[in-house]
Amino acid sequence: LAIIVVAVQRGGLTALTLMALILQRNTFNDANDPDAGLSGFALALVLSGIGIMLGANITPAAKRIIDRYIWSRGAMCIAAIMPIIFALTLNEFTLILMGFFTGMAGQAVKVTNDAIVQQRTSDIFRGRVFAVYDVVVNAAIVSGALICSLFLPASGLTRVVPLGIAAAYLFAALVLMNRRYFK
Repeated sequence: LAIIVVAVQRGGLTALTLMALILQRNTFNDANDPDAGLSGFALALVLSGIGIMLGANITPAAKRIIDRYIWSRGAMCIAAIMPIIFALTLNEFTLILMGFFTGMAGQAVKVTNDAIVQQRTSDIFRGRVFAVYDVVVNAAIVSGALICSLFLPASGLTRVVPLGIAAAYLFAALVLMNRRYFK
């Protein structure tokens, strides 16, 4: 289940990244000025990268204070908040904030669930489990882009994609990361 949670998070992050690229290129900037669109997208990626680094750095300390299952659930819930806010506002500022917060929370989920998988897997099977882990997450990344493309208009402006991702994140947090399944 921890692997599936990471797959849901990574698939959603890929869909949000595709949406951000299309929005920056076709809606938030002049479509005849691709450099402006790429600049806006680059800013969103840089802030997402800062969020990813922050999430990776605060997670080990937070897990010493907060139960790892609670931390992972909380991070998935935080990752769901910004897509909802973006769907309500549909503006460039919240798009860029969404990149930061979903990057930070997503990395917290990844680091935490990697530790859960390592802890719960016998040494004899760990290599094989992580090989499957890679395949499942990579499949989710590709699937996130494909599914997003089905619902994404040429402008990139839609509420369906961010709300769908928020729903998937909340499902992962509240159902899949339910601690009773990990006993």
